[in-house]
Amino acid sequence: MNASSIATELRRRPWLAASLLGLLTLAVFLPTTACGFVNWDDDYYVYANPVVLGGLTTDGVRHALTDSFVSNWAPLTILSYQLDATVFGIRAWGFHLTSAVLHALAVALLYVALVRMTGSAGRSAAASLLFAVHPLRVESVAWVSERKDVLCVLFLALSLLAYDRYCRRPGPGRYAAVVAAMLGGLLAKSMLVTLPVLLLLADVWPLGRLRLPGVGQPGVGLTGAGQPTRGDREASPYPSAGLVRCLLEKVPLAALSVVFAGITLVTQTEAMREEESLPLVSARIPNAIHSLAWYAWKTLWPTGLCPFHRHAGTAMAWPVLAAGTLAVAAAAVVAVRSARRHPAVTWGLAWYAVSLVPVIGLVQVGSHGTAERYTYIPHVGLLVAAVWGLADAAAARGVSRRALAAATVVAATALVMLTGRQIATWKDSDTLWNHAIAIDPLNFVAHFTYGELLRERGDFAAAIRHYREALKKQDIPLVHNSLGLALVDAGSVEEGMEHYRRSLALDPNYMPTLNNVGLALLGAGRLDEAVERFEAVLALQPAHGDALHNLLLAQAARGDLPAAISAGRRLVVVRPDSAEARSRLGQLLLKEGRPEQAVEELRQAARIDPNYPGILQLLERARAMADRPSEAAAPEAVTPGRRSP
Repeated sequence: MNASSIATELRRRPWLAASLLGLLTLAVFLPTTACGFVNWDDDYYVYANPVVLGGLTTDGVRHALTDSFVSNWAPLTILSYQLDATVFGIRAWGFHLTSAVLHALAVALLYVALVRMTGSAGRSAAASLLFAVHPLRVESVAWVSERKDVLCVLFLALSLLAYDRYCRRPGPGRYAAVVAAMLGGLLAKSMLVTLPVLLLLADVWPLGRLRLPGVGQPGVGLTGAGQPTRGDREASPYPSAGLVRCLLEKVPLAALSVVFAGITLVTQTEAMREEESLPLVSARIPNAIHSLAWYAWKTLWPTGLCPFHRHAGTAMAWPVLAAGTLAVAAAAVVAVRSARRHPAVTWGLAWYAVSLVPVIGLVQVGSHGTAERYTYIPHVGLLVAAVWGLADAAAARGVSRRALAAATVVAATALVMLTGRQIATWKDSDTLWNHAIAIDPLNFVAHFTYGELLRERGDFAAAIRHYREALKKQDIPLVHNSLGLALVDAGSVEEGMEHYRRSLALDPNYMPTLNNVGLALLGAGRLDEAVERFEAVLALQPAHGDALHNLLLAQAARGDLPAAISAGRRLVVVRPDSAEARSRLGQLLLKEGRPEQAVEELRQAARIDPNYPGILQLLERARAMADRPSEAAAPEAVTPGRRSP
């Protein structure tokens, strides 16, 4: 069988090559199963998230559909975590395996979509392979918290397949499949809001449904009837459609985008406060230009990758901005000049730019300037532009397909090696943050997050050192608060209190510090002042569970049982599934002489956690008290208050 026959067979049976691509991708990313969780959102999403820890249950599904986590509403992602917890327990390797399998499946589906839409099996395989094994994929696959990326691209591929099917033979059922696939992607991550525009680009190329002046049609020529041909030299299977129809088809999809963009703006309100210190003209627009060039550069030279890249703010060096501006301008010129003869290049560059819009920093979320995970969808277009452009250039110069295939294998092999090294940096939190600090010694997030890990381990001296390094770059309440905690734990109480004061000087309403100052006052026996601090937190956030817990302790220590019980009732509303909260309230009720009410709370605590220390004995005593009210209840020993990191 010659090369032409093989290509024809692959086009007719794309699932064979798709399976091979998927298996290869899985093999490359299987080492991620040796990685653990990291203290970079994995706690909030998975290993300290009660919604996930309980597995896939009716109540868990309800929380997944209604709650937001880390300023994101991504119910499909949370449901996938719950399924993993049900199947694997809270074992990191199981979560990593699922992400690797999902990435492999997304690559396979993406390849099939490209083959069906372009008719070019070889080029589709090359683009899909380079996309699959590129080191820029590591953050999305190896970081459990970024499961939303791989799910989003999986549904992107399904959307393209559904749209291809609809465009070949339009019908309401086929269009509904497009809407459903897009909705699935949005429920995993809202970055798919640009899909209507991406599909409109696909109408021009590779589908050729929409003809625009100055833009070449798909394929390599015309049939005898003058109909455009595709990469397989067969007549295009897509009926032509006018601009109005193509736009109207996108209206329901655009409506979905608007809804999810609104949801994102609401859930990320807190994270977007970073915009206040990043002016649009002097900070965010320069960063957006730099990002467009930076992601393209890292595609060619994927080194220096780490989980957090600092935002330059208003201090971006002019040579960096100038270089980025020139690169973006050059890419725009290439896109325009390629439109007639090489529409794939224009399409790919347009896809790249459009799909980056939600994450390029014009609307700033967080304090990072760029993030490798943001390349997941944009890279599809960029690599299509690169593969099709280079293949056209090689064909014009008489380079054989074998030579192109060999070059692709060499490039993919190099990328696989770099990807393996990058996966190793996600082994655990220590490895990840030491790697980030080695790349950028001024990386305040790396220093701070590593400091958090060290403080939790009890290595206060090392934690204090990293917090001080973080403060050199970011003098913010968050870092002062954590440094205060570490200093207090290390025995330097006065210095720790000084950092609490600095935290509150920067933000008098910073709730974690207000709570921690209250705890320090409680420990010093200054009960009235402690109560004031906890109430100040609750005035800002009435459902602050730690502050309610601490207020309960402070009021009980003052001997004000009615106030302590009131705080306890508020606490069980905020934490209805907390055995500790129920137990605490039950004991207070017992102490005040309300054994019947105490029995109900303690019974609920025993139901939630039968192994909660002393709960069965307390319940038995409360029942006895209900029968013999004259007996006194022994109070439970006071447990430590809740600190706020």
